[in-house]
Amino acid sequence: MTRADLPARAGSAGVRFLEVVRFPAEDDAPDASVNVREVRAYLREALDGAGVDLGDVDLMAAEIVTNAVLHTASGRPGGRVWAAVIATDEVIRVEITDQGGAAGEPRVPAYAVLGGRGLLIVRELAARWDWARDDAGHTTVWFEVPRTGGTAGWPR
Repeated sequence: MTRADLPARAGSAGVRFLEVVRFPAEDDAPDASVNVREVRAYLREALDGAGVDLGDVDLMAAEIVTNAVLHTASGRPGGRVWAAVIATDEVIRVEITDQGGAAGEPRVPAYAVLGGRGLLIVRELAARWDWARDDAGHTTVWFEVPRTGGTAGWPR
């Protein structure tokens, strides 16, 4: 997982690393497949009350996880993705990491292209976004959304 370009380092004042969740879960069958709905449901629950537009988070996460399922080893039987949530006082950052195996780099298509608009949607909705690939070939796509208030009592 990468933490590049965070407004402050995790563990610093005002930065909270909530958790990393594996999908499917550790106790699921070894050949279970990634379920985009499960990742979306987890993020909606985890970020309820965080002061972010849950609709935007839901859509961006769905696009990134769908890309992982379609284009990487995460889409094979037994494939996995990991979702991480990091919070500062100003933004929420969501990171989705796949198992790698995709050729090339994640790219944003031209507006005129008929398919493959997931990262275009992320680019348009996120305050910031990027991706990184680790030495094992896992790709992490992350995005940040602003916190707009109403965050008392979050996280629970």
